[in-house]
Amino acid sequence: MDILLLSVIVLGGLGFIFAALLALAADYFRAAEDPRIVKILAILPGTNCGACGVAGCRAFAEKLAAAAGDVLVSGCVSGGVTVVQKLAELMGVAQPTDAHKKIAAVHCWAKVDQRQALARYSGVMTCQSANLVAGGGLMCRYGCLGYADCVLVCPFDAIKMEQGLPVVDPDRCTSCALCVAACPRQIIDIIPFTKRVIVACSSRDSGAVTRKNCPVGCIACKICEKEVPEIFKVIDNLARINYNKPGESGTECEVAINKCPTKCIVKL
Repeated sequence: MDILLLSVIVLGGLGFIFAALLALAADYFRAAEDPRIVKILAILPGTNCGACGVAGCRAFAEKLAAAAGDVLVSGCVSGGVTVVQKLAELMGVAQPTDAHKKIAAVHCWAKVDQRQALARYSGVMTCQSANLVAGGGLMCRYGCLGYADCVLVCPFDAIKMEQGLPVVDPDRCTSCALCVAACPRQIIDIIPFTKRVIVACSSRDSGAVTRKNCPVGCIACKICEKEVPEIFKVIDNLARINYNKPGESGTECEVAINKCPTKCIVKL
């Protein structure tokens, strides 16, 4: 027999034997997987956004299954209330009391033509880059720069730019918070959507400076605090909303919305 052919047969036979042994070993030493992991994965949205704090949906499913009834059922923020409810039922735990819809809120509503320019920025057209160069050339050090970093990182197509401002679609937003991390000005945060009211400003400058820089900024007049003290507090020259108060802030805050002189308290 030709030596080359014999070599091929021998090597092929050895390869087959070793492959069979490896398959048998893999089957013998295989660790049994918790069957709940497959069920959890079927419930999760499968976006692998990482907003839960782990690498992806499978890692979250494994962590949840190992936790055996921990409050982690509310960890998948991108899945929303429906996913939390299904996970709570699967894991046999009570649904978390905070399992209500949340969305990203943009705390600046100054459109392009309302922003006072300090200089003309001509660098890399991203918010991260612009913020490093004299604040992007804007008088306000706290407002939106308008280069859409938040839009680019949103995996759900929930943000679009209108007149230089990011606008969040509440039906698409899953509160994954990737836009929060992407904004160098830190003007985006996650709020309970049931409240539907925000202070559309992030400036902590004095009222006089804010009025000079922006016609729709908070001037710390404290009218909102006087009208609805249980909801509003002015801290560091900026009105803040206490979202932990019971009830629908959208209803409770009407008087503050109507009396705000710069109209920076808005309903979503």
